[in-house]
Amino acid sequence: MENFHETFGACLNVWQCLLPVSAYEEVHIGSRRFKIIRQLAEGGYSFVYLVEEILSLGSHLEPQQYALKKVLTSTGEHEELARGEIGVMQSLKHQNLLPLLASEHKQIEDEESGVSAFYMLFPLYTEGSLVDLLNQYPKDGGRLPLRDVLTIFLQVCSGVRAMHRNSLAHRDIKPHNVLVRHSKAAPDLASSGAGTAALDAQMPSDDSVSESQPLQPQMSDPRNRSYFHAVLMDFGSTRPARVEVKNRQQAMSIQEDAEAHCSAPYRAPELFDVPSQCVLDERVDVWSLGCLLYFTMYGVSPFERAMGEAGGSLLLAVMNAKVSFPSADQYPEELRSLVTYCLTTDPAARPFVDDVIARVQDLLIRCPSDPP
Repeated sequence: MENFHETFGACLNVWQCLLPVSAYEEVHIGSRRFKIIRQLAEGGYSFVYLVEEILSLGSHLEPQQYALKKVLTSTGEHEELARGEIGVMQSLKHQNLLPLLASEHKQIEDEESGVSAFYMLFPLYTEGSLVDLLNQYPKDGGRLPLRDVLTIFLQVCSGVRAMHRNSLAHRDIKPHNVLVRHSKAAPDLASSGAGTAALDAQMPSDDSVSESQPLQPQMSDPRNRSYFHAVLMDFGSTRPARVEVKNRQQAMSIQEDAEAHCSAPYRAPELFDVPSQCVLDERVDVWSLGCLLYFTMYGVSPFERAMGEAGGSLLLAVMNAKVSFPSADQYPEELRSLVTYCLTTDPAARPFVDDVIARVQDLLIRCPSDPP
């Protein structure tokens, strides 16, 4: 009977670990305690929850809410990936990269089961992702104002540049991995690494206006509007920025990794069919940025749109890189050109993120301070 209880207890521990965290009242991260409010998202072996910190008795502070990610691991490989994701976030500090506030690895009591859980605590973005933002616009052609498109995109580019300068490539840049929230304060583009030209765009000087024609007519007082703050998230797909591929076996391994971790509509063509001898570099992210910019403009990936129009395969659409734009388009030709600039099929000819940022800065200088 005693053996039965030991076996049942071990099984129960495994079962409890596999249950969504919301089955429990509290979660402990270090010395801090959090109350589960509800589940926000689920995917694969991970869950994301809305949590509220439980403060000590007598505290005069207001309880804060956060996002808590739980990743279940049952193999050494899964555990290595989770540790790698945490390591990347701990090494990167940038205002346009989602910060990791705390983390903890919990092993269940029955170590023979091999099941454990990683917990990661993040700031809460109640307004959700770029997908959620675009879903607020009508399906019959409602679009984000030009300045919002540019400032959101520039902030994501700034976060990507911070990763590239640390010799890392994100490899899964997509709308679901960009969190946004409204702010009454204009984004600090200089601190994000975008440079002073973008700051000049907030209040163009007489010289800049005289040299460049505005993309659209100047509008009303910008003090009456709100802005968006954007951060890039989910670093589970992050890999070294530059990888030298020396043989077919290595090429296939990278290709399979990309299939598992890089969303196909935003994946660079060289990751669909990795050559046996090549150098993959950080410009895989620039391709994804081009797809992201297109989505921010039109609410769909350029190659999902092309595939839908032609009834063909996504792979062929990506490899051909033939991007079509809506016939009735509120955006200027310069912005459409920026999309195709990023979507250069030859990796060696594709721009670096610094080149992309420079073009966005130029567009911002000539952009109205307030949306039409």
